[in-house]
This record gives sequence, C-alpha cells and structure tokens, in this order.
Amino acid sequence: MTGKLYIVGTPIGNLKDITLRALETLKSVDLIACEDTRHTRILLDSYSVSKPLISYYRQKEREAAAKIVGELSLGKNVALVTDAGMPCLSDPGAILVNECISAGIAVESVPGPSAVITAFSVSGIVDTGFVFLGFLPDKAGDRKRMIESFPGYKLPVAVYVAPHDIEKILKELRSVNGIGRITVVKELTKIHESVIRIDGDIPPFDARGEFVVIAEPKENVDDESHAFEALEKLLADGATPSAAAKEIAAVYNINKNLLYKFALNYRAKDKN
Repeated sequence: MTGKLYIVGTPIGNLKDITLRALETLKSVDLIACEDTRHTRILLDSYSVSKPLISYYRQKEREAAAKIVGELSLGKNVALVTDAGMPCLSDPGAILVNECISAGIAVESVPGPSAVITAFSVSGIVDTGFVFLGFLPDKAGDRKRMIESFPGYKLPVAVYVAPHDIEKILKELRSVNGIGRITVVKELTKIHESVIRIDGDIPPFDARGEFVVIAEPKENVDDESHAFEALEKLLADGATPSAAAKEIAAVYNINKNLLYKFALNYRAKDKN
C-alpha cells in the first residue's frame, strides 16, 4: 500500500501562525520534504517535532520528486512544506504533485497561510475578485509586456516582488496609464510589517524584505484609447503589426482587424 503526500502550509513569518492540523500532520508523517532544511528545522524545533528531512528545492525539483515518490511507493507518508506559505504557489511542489497523480498516489492539502491572501486582507480593496501572477518575468521586455496587460484584466493584479526588484517594478507600474492605486505590503506577519499605498509619486521606503504588490485598475479608463496606446508601445518595441494586433485584441477584447489596420498605418507613418 502506498503512502500519502500532504501539502502543508507553514507560517509566512510569525511561527505562531501554524495550524493545529499542520502540526498534527508534521508529527504523524514519516518524512518531511522542504526547501531549506535549516529553515524548516527552526519551525519544527519550536514545536518539538523531530522527523527526517528531505531537501526539495527548485533547482533539483524533478530529481527530488522521483526520490520522494519512491518513498511514498514504499508506504511512507510524506509532508511537503516550503520556507513560507503554501507549497506549489510560486514555490516548489507542482512537479511532485503531478508525479504523485501519475503514480496513483493520494495527495491531500493541509491549508495554511498565504502571502497574497494576507496582503489583500489589509489592502482595503473592495473588489470581489483579483488576478494573481506570482513573480514577474526577469527579462525586461517580457516583464514590460505583462505589466502593460494589467489594465486589461479590469481587476486588481497581485504579484510577488523580491527586495532587489521592488524599486524598478514600482516605477514600471507607475508608467502604465491604466494602473491606478498600488498597494505595497512588506514583511507580512513580521515585526516590521507595513503597508504602503501609492496614489501618486512613489514615497521613500525601506526596500528590504519580501513584498506583495497589488496594482488596481484606474476607474473610468477609456479602454479603447488605452488599447491603442498599448498597441503603439508593442510596435515601438519591434512587434509585427499582426502579432501586436493579436495580443492587444486578446487583452482588451477589441476587434483584431481594426487594430491591425491601425498598426499598419502606424508603421507606415513611422517609416516616413
């Protein structure tokens, strides 16, 4: 009989945010797979949990997944945790879950804290929905195109941002016409937790820590006008009229042929 994989949420900062069920699970399993054994050991020691640990991190994820599936196939129960929050959500885990599904191994979630949900609870945003994109692309061009698509969602868009990227990404967000208020939440549940709300210029702040950034769409934005602005930016970046029209049509739900004609005219004027 095979074992079971438990996806266990752990605190994102304050160790007291661990759930009773999470502790019960961690104490009952045979093995615990984690990103950083030193980090996880701090949590386990705080609650007198002593279990063998298996290293499971992004760079060796597929290799480690095969090893863990092997242990599960022998009948051992395994808990998967990350350094903070829920595994598989902008953190390692999805590869292992899919390997278990393919092998017919049961997977059970033990829900816990999530940085994006915690950030929304203190944001003051009243919309009932939002878009979560995890971490933005590292390449400047890919990141720019993604950020410029935010207004097309017509919902708040949440992303995770590392400290070395925060100032750069905030400037890029402020440069997009269709983005309104930006809420920056840093060091959630920790001593230096703070919420920075940006309606105009970016204020000075301590860029150390981990960030959740929520960008709200501007109210009463002329979507068609904004779509043509976004189209011009894509063309200026070197996109072909056909590719640019297709991308903007998908984001703004505007007729692709209309956008294509505009793109051709724009490109013709640009050559003159």
